[in-house]
Amino acid sequence: MAGQASTSDEVGGKGPFGEATAEPIDLNLTALMDILSNLLFFLLASFGATVLMAINVSVPVQAAEASDVASDPSSVTATVRLAATGIEVAATGPQDAAQLAAWKKSIPLHSGDLDFAALTDHLRRMKEKYPKSETMVLLPERGVRYDALVRAMDAAREDRANGAPSKLFPQVVVSTVVK
Repeated sequence: MAGQASTSDEVGGKGPFGEATAEPIDLNLTALMDILSNLLFFLLASFGATVLMAINVSVPVQAAEASDVASDPSSVTATVRLAATGIEVAATGPQDAAQLAAWKKSIPLHSGDLDFAALTDHLRRMKEKYPKSETMVLLPERGVRYDALVRAMDAAREDRANGAPSKLFPQVVVSTVVK
């Protein structure tokens, strides 16, 4: 067959530009893919654990027995709702409704931003009235930025205005509104 050209895929033959072709190599990449997928899952799990360790919050649990904190008249639970329009603060506890209604306050935006100094001031006055208070429930509305959550938690945990920091509501529970 003198008139036929040789094909380029022959082993040991010549390619289209006259170069010698190499033998095909079959690579078994199964073990490498297993290792890389395990490494990927490990890194994702590590990142999740790191995020959980970065923010010190507690999750509310239902206790089987009655708590003496709920019936203590020198203790309230502060509820702080973060919204794009401002901050709303309320108190819950064993006190009568009139006493608790006095602590309900709406803190408007200050220069277009949430006013965390006013939040700290209001929580400090609440802590002075109810010194055994420890817990604050933080309710962020949809669209509230992460840094606003962190700043609200910082504002609720310590009052640094009068020199040495004083503890306000060190136990912050982040929750959502049930619709």
